[in-house]
This record gives sequence, structure tokens and C-alpha cells, in this order.
Amino acid sequence: MQRKQIFKLGFCSVFLVGLLTFFMLDMQNLLVFRKPKGSIQLSKTESDSESIKNETLSNQDQKILRHLLLTQEYPWEPNATEVLQYRAKLRECCNASFHLVLTKQNTRLGSNITCDGENATVPVKADLISLLPERSPFLDYRYRNCAVVGNGGILRDSCCGEEIDQADLVIRFNMPSMNFPEDVGTKTSLVTINPSILMERYQWLENRRKPFAEALRSYGDSLFLLPAFSFKSGEELAYRALYTMEDFGLLRQAFYLNPQYLSNLSSYWKKKGFQPERLSSGFFFVNVALEFCQHITLYGFWPFSLDLDDQPIPHHYYDNKFPKEGVHKMHTEFSHYLHMYSQDVLRLRLGNCQ
Repeated sequence: MQRKQIFKLGFCSVFLVGLLTFFMLDMQNLLVFRKPKGSIQLSKTESDSESIKNETLSNQDQKILRHLLLTQEYPWEPNATEVLQYRAKLRECCNASFHLVLTKQNTRLGSNITCDGENATVPVKADLISLLPERSPFLDYRYRNCAVVGNGGILRDSCCGEEIDQADLVIRFNMPSMNFPEDVGTKTSLVTINPSILMERYQWLENRRKPFAEALRSYGDSLFLLPAFSFKSGEELAYRALYTMEDFGLLRQAFYLNPQYLSNLSSYWKKKGFQPERLSSGFFFVNVALEFCQHITLYGFWPFSLDLDDQPIPHHYYDNKFPKEGVHKMHTEFSHYLHMYSQDVLRLRLGNCQ
């Protein structure tokens, strides 16, 4: 008991020193804030003032980020009360356990699926019902430690792979490359497959489908989640994807995201004043993790073109391809993550994990 008290006193002393250092350090002495006005900008190529204004963190967000960078090496524990409050509100509005994916329980034959990306509906026919599971694979599931792995270039050379693989649930997005195990790990529990991936990388699955099936096998026993009915035009491609998985023995791992869940979550955040054209996959699943997990750590969530040492980094850890402009507001999403961090709701892992 005496040793534990000594350890606690020692830790508290170190933590207090860290906090005092945070308040005393000048912004320009921090390596990450070398710019004249201490602002972090998403892109060095933007020239008009309005774009730059929109891509700059607020002063409050910069204070939170500086605090995060100074304290991220200390042991982190969530604020259980704050986590429960987030979970209760999200369950009330959206209930990911029941509504995240389309199932025979929440989708009736003869009804219509309302697309979340446009004002259109898709009729529920027998061939769709035949592809749906009886019930959600997430009913009553709770996880202690969850890793939500973004695709940001800051993950390159991060050595976070071993730490990520220790999580009970590992979520990834848009079939990212797994060729960087030291940085991103090897474990995957859930991975999303956006229709754009099927269109651009696998030519709408109209020709050879084996490369798509082989790519899926690199994620092991992961569950594959497809936002197939956000737009009516994606209906045919959605069927083609699941038929391909069925032909290659992967159907039991494949699920359609429920556009009603996506729509409900978007409405929830609109009421809070956040109204992008579309929420990103990463933002959706951070909210999913808030319903499922006790401890949440985000990796690779960094919407800036420079790393912590002011060095240019690729947009993704595996390529430098940028998404369509204007669809997502990644910098605003990052601000929300910063505020969740400040409430001890989730942990943001930045820089090198060793």
C-alpha cells in the first residue's frame, strides 16, 4: 500500500509539472507551432483568405492541442461519467447496436429504404432480404479498448502498429493498405468499403472480381461494412459486391450500413450546429465507438499537410490522393475530437508511439 501511495504522489508531481510547463511555455517554443501566428493550416496550397480562415484551428482548439501534445505520454483514463453521457445521447438518437446495419429485424419486405445522401428511396425486395442477417452482429456488444484507425499521413513511421493490435476492437476505413504493419498494425475488426473504392479500384466489379476478394482477405476475419444505399445509384453495385463476397465465401462477414442510422447521426450533429455536406466515415465510426467502447484511442486523425515537426506528409499514410473537395469538413471534425479529448471521452494519439 505504501508503495502505491508513493507511486501516486510521484505521478501527480510529474503531471502537475507537465501542466505548469504547458501554461508557461511560449507557443513559439513548441516545435509544432513554428508558424508566425501559431496557426495550423490544412493545406499549403490554399491562397484565398476565406479558405485559410476556414482551415485554421481556433485559439481554444490550439490550446487544447498544445495540452494534448504535452501530456499524451502520461497514462490516460476516460472520464466514465462523460463517456456515459455521450453514450446515452447517441443511443437515444441513433442506437448503433440495433440500427447500424440492415437486418431482417429492422428492414421489412415491401418497405422502402430512404437514402441518406439524396432524396430517394430503394424498395426492399426479396433478393435484398435474402442477403441480410437475421439480427445485428453488434447487439449487446461492449468493448473495453477500441482503436479507431484513420488513414492520415501522420501514421507513416509512427511505430503505432503494436499498440493498435492490443485493442479489443480495431476499426479501419475504405480498405486501407495493410503494407505498413509497424505503423498501422495487422489486426482489423471492422473495415468500411465505400462505393467509390469499388468504382475506382475495382472497375465497378464488372470484370474480374478475384482481385477484390483477395484484397478483402488481407483483413482476416474482419467484418466488412458497405454504405451501399446512401444514393440510389449505388443499389446495383451493392448487390454486385455482396454477390461477389458470397461467391468467394465471405458473405457472413459482409453487412450493409443502414442509411437510416447515418441520417439520424447527421441530424444529431446538425442540431449541435455541425452541418457539412456529409460526415466522414471516420466521424461516423468515432460515434459508433462511443456507443460500444469504454476506452477509445484515435490514430491517424490529422487533417494537416505538415506533421508535428513541420515536415510535409502525404494525405494518407499509403498515398497522397485527396478526396473530393467540399464534401467533408475534416478540420471541424478534428476540433470535435479535440473537445472530446478535453473532456476525457477519447484519446488522440499523435506522433510516434514509441
